[in-house]
Amino acid sequence: MGKKNLMITLLIFLLLLLTSCSQGNNPKTSGDPQPEPATENPNEKPADKPEPKPKPDADEKPDTNPGVKPAEPPDNNSSPNNPSPTSNPYEITKTNYTENNIKINYPQLKKSSDQQKEKTINELIKNEAIKVLNYYLPEVQDLTLEINYEIKSKSPSLLSIQYTGVGYMNGAAHPNIHYYTTNIDIETGTILKLKDMVNIDENFVGNLKQNAKSMKPEHQGILNSIHPSDLLNMVKNADSLDNIGTENQSDTFSYFTSDSLGISIPVSHAEGDHAEFEITYQAIAQNIHSLLLLSLLQQ
Repeated sequence: MGKKNLMITLLIFLLLLLTSCSQGNNPKTSGDPQPEPATENPNEKPADKPEPKPKPDADEKPDTNPGVKPAEPPDNNSSPNNPSPTSNPYEITKTNYTENNIKINYPQLKKSSDQQKEKTINELIKNEAIKVLNYYLPEVQDLTLEINYEIKSKSPSLLSIQYTGVGYMNGAAHPNIHYYTTNIDIETGTILKLKDMVNIDENFVGNLKQNAKSMKPEHQGILNSIHPSDLLNMVKNADSLDNIGTENQSDTFSYFTSDSLGISIPVSHAEGDHAEFEITYQAIAQNIHSLLLLSLLQQ
């Protein structure tokens, strides 16, 4: 009985072993069929991927009017209506000399590119402005004087300053009406006199008599009343303050505007002490020998 059970057990074991071997020779398949991979068509171009839109720059303003190009900013350096900074290389500020009852206002340069030249010109302007005091020396303690100025021309090369004012000495019969000018070559830092700018001859004097315009109606005709030789000497000695207060004092002065030469001559106190006339640069073109005036003539 024990041998019979042993045999049965061995047979069952052999059957199980054979079954196991037969199953190991067949590949195992899953219950769901696997899809075949898609074959690529060589003639078909793959679809392009959309390019990402660039992010706008932080400083760029959005286009609020599509199709219209925004206007470009003007070039201030090349615009004829916007001169370059070099065309105005300095500024003018007001200052004054004061002592007791004396006040003389005069201009000073500032913000120029050449500080040393600016200092030289400013000292020159001050010295010329206060030379009017020499007319009253040495009794300035009894003087009441006020002088003001006007810029007649301001260019990179030329500064023309006109001074006017009133001085009165205690006990004098009447006040003195003062008029004088200072013209400066900005490039050289020197004083310019009329004879430095034009050729003063009989032709120039004749031109003044014929074409100069009076700045006040009451002075019309005064130039024609002066003998040509006397007028010639007056304009030859114009623009000198060095001899003020002496017998060689000259009371004839010149100034320059953008288009005209101004001449101031002495007249009687009843007529105002001084009279001004202007003549265009075109009218005296043949007498101009200064490059500064020629440049103004060509504008």
